Amino acid sequence: MFLLNKHPDYRRSLEPNDAVTLGLDAAREVERFLQNRVDHKPTPLLSLPSVAAELGVASVHIKDESKRLGLGSFKALGGSYAVIRLVLKKAAHELGRSVDVGELQNNAVRQITSRMTFACATDGNHGRSVAMGAQLVGAKCSIFVHSGVSDERIAAIAHYGAEIIRVEGNYDSVDQANRVAKLKDWVIVSDTSWPGYEEIPGLVMQGYTALLSESVRGLPHPPTHVFVQAGVGGIAATVAGHFSLVFGGERPFFTVVFPSPSACLFVSAPAGRP
Repeated sequence: MFLLNKHPDYRRSLEPNDAVTLGLDAAREVERFLQNRVDHKPTPLLSLPSVAAELGVASVHIKDESKRLGLGSFKALGGSYAVIRLVLKKAAHELGRSVDVGELQNNAVRQITSRMTFACATDGNHGRSVAMGAQLVGAKCSIFVHSGVSDERIAAIAHYGAEIIRVEGNYDSVDQANRVAKLKDWVIVSDTSWPGYEEIPGLVMQGYTALLSESVRGLPHPPTHVFVQAGVGGIAATVAGHFSLVFGGERPFFTVVFPSPSACLFVSAPAGRP
């Protein structure tokens, strides 16, 4: 049996740059960005008293991200936030001044974004968020999907004007997206990181902090236990990292959940590498 307390990263403090990415100030900035979205409102934090009674605990709450920005996705915040941040960075560089989120619809900024193409590989959720962000800022978008992605998920991404590129295999779509983007000078907005590519996945993770700020404000008391899906690890790391910074030594106990056929994160943990 693999014991987490034997992993070298167990209970290690966040690196300073990660603490900045996932900290309270970053979460406030994400919420400020969201205030500029006409279609935004906080998602519900639902109380489940019957589940709590069955388990014999004081309360159980679930954050319902299916209501976020009309996407029906628990990853609605990350990809679109990263796209916006990257547009503002590009516009600031080309215009030679700082550019804030309220200027996204300005002609000078739209001229810059119209020349940008954002891309990523996806199972459906992350790609939908990236496509929505690209449509919001007036940029082009190409989304790579593998053969296992359903027609319904593909249609949901295409709804936001994204070009859909189908790739055989499974994780091969990640490699293909990176190769094509490099050739065509597209911006890859991946929620998976690799050596030398950490800044943009960090922005994706930062986008998720808003749902945590909302959750803390809605809870009657600090949580003792948190359950979160693994995905590729980004949203789980965001929850654990942000709550570690918010609650310190009183942080809740984290349980990361994944389906057994997709146990990549679990298999990687004892191996010490992806």
